[in-house]
Amino acid sequence: MQHSTALTKTACISALIIGVLSAAFAFSTHTPSYAVTAGSVAIVIGLVSLYIGRKNIDDMQLAAAGVFMAVVACLVGLWQLYN
Repeated sequence: MQHSTALTKTACISALIIGVLSAAFAFSTHTPSYAVTAGSVAIVIGLVSLYIGRKNIDDMQLAAAGVFMAVVACLVGLWQLYN
Protein backbone atom coordinates (compact mmCIF):
# COMPACT_ATOMS: atom_id res chain seq x y z
CA MET A 1 0.00 0.00 0.00
CA GLN A 2 1.31 3.41 -0.92
CA HIS A 3 0.87 6.45 1.26
CA SER A 4 -1.28 9.16 -0.25
CA THR A 5 0.06 12.59 -1.00
CA ALA A 6 -1.71 15.80 -0.08
CA LEU A 7 -2.77 16.28 -3.70
CA THR A 8 -4.26 12.79 -3.89
CA LYS A 9 -6.12 13.19 -0.61
CA THR A 10 -7.42 16.62 -1.66
CA ALA A 11 -8.61 15.34 -5.04
CA CYS A 12 -10.50 12.42 -3.52
CA ILE A 13 -12.08 14.46 -0.74
CA SER A 14 -13.12 17.12 -3.25
CA ALA A 15 -14.68 14.39 -5.44
CA LEU A 16 -16.76 13.31 -2.47
CA ILE A 17 -17.81 16.88 -1.64
CA ILE A 18 -18.68 17.66 -5.27
CA GLY A 19 -20.68 14.43 -5.52
CA VAL A 20 -22.67 15.22 -2.39
CA LEU A 21 -23.29 18.80 -3.53
CA SER A 22 -24.47 17.65 -6.95
CA ALA A 23 -26.90 15.20 -5.33
CA ALA A 24 -28.22 17.91 -3.01
CA PHE A 25 -28.55 20.27 -5.97
CA ALA A 26 -30.44 17.61 -7.95
CA PHE A 27 -33.01 17.28 -5.18
CA SER A 28 -33.43 21.03 -4.74
CA THR A 29 -33.42 22.36 -8.31
CA HIS A 30 -36.54 22.82 -10.39
CA THR A 31 -34.64 22.38 -13.66
CA PRO A 32 -33.84 18.69 -14.25
CA SER A 33 -31.35 19.37 -17.03
CA TYR A 34 -29.18 21.29 -14.58
CA ALA A 35 -29.26 18.32 -12.21
CA VAL A 36 -28.16 15.95 -14.99
CA THR A 37 -25.40 18.35 -16.06
CA ALA A 38 -24.12 18.81 -12.50
CA GLY A 39 -24.20 15.06 -11.93
CA SER A 40 -22.33 14.39 -15.17
CA VAL A 41 -19.61 16.88 -14.31
CA ALA A 42 -19.32 15.37 -10.84
CA ILE A 43 -19.02 11.87 -12.34
CA VAL A 44 -16.13 12.99 -14.54
CA ILE A 45 -14.40 14.67 -11.60
CA GLY A 46 -14.98 11.58 -9.47
CA LEU A 47 -13.57 9.22 -12.09
CA VAL A 48 -10.47 11.37 -12.50
CA SER A 49 -10.02 11.40 -8.72
CA LEU A 50 -10.57 7.65 -8.64
CA TYR A 51 -7.75 7.24 -11.14
CA ILE A 52 -5.50 9.58 -9.17
CA GLY A 53 -6.13 7.74 -5.90
CA ARG A 54 -6.01 4.21 -7.32
CA LYS A 55 -2.99 3.19 -5.24
CA ASN A 56 -4.57 3.84 -1.85
CA ILE A 57 -7.78 2.10 -0.82
CA ASP A 58 -8.86 4.92 1.51
CA ASP A 59 -8.60 7.49 -1.27
CA MET A 60 -10.42 5.18 -3.66
CA GLN A 61 -13.28 4.81 -1.19
CA LEU A 62 -13.69 8.58 -0.95
CA ALA A 63 -13.67 9.00 -4.72
CA ALA A 64 -16.04 6.06 -5.22
CA ALA A 65 -18.50 7.57 -2.75
CA GLY A 66 -18.36 10.82 -4.71
CA VAL A 67 -19.02 8.95 -7.96
CA PHE A 68 -21.97 7.15 -6.33
CA MET A 69 -23.50 10.43 -5.18
CA ALA A 70 -22.98 11.93 -8.63
CA VAL A 71 -24.76 8.96 -10.20
CA VAL A 72 -27.62 9.55 -7.77
CA ALA A 73 -27.73 13.18 -8.95
CA CYS A 74 -27.92 12.07 -12.58
CA LEU A 75 -30.65 9.56 -11.84
CA VAL A 76 -32.70 12.10 -9.91
CA GLY A 77 -32.36 14.59 -12.77
CA LEU A 78 -33.34 11.98 -15.35
CA TRP A 79 -36.28 10.92 -13.19
CA GLN A 80 -37.50 14.50 -12.97
CA LEU A 81 -36.92 15.03 -16.68
CA TYR A 82 -38.98 12.07 -17.82
CA ASN A 83 -41.80 12.29 -15.25
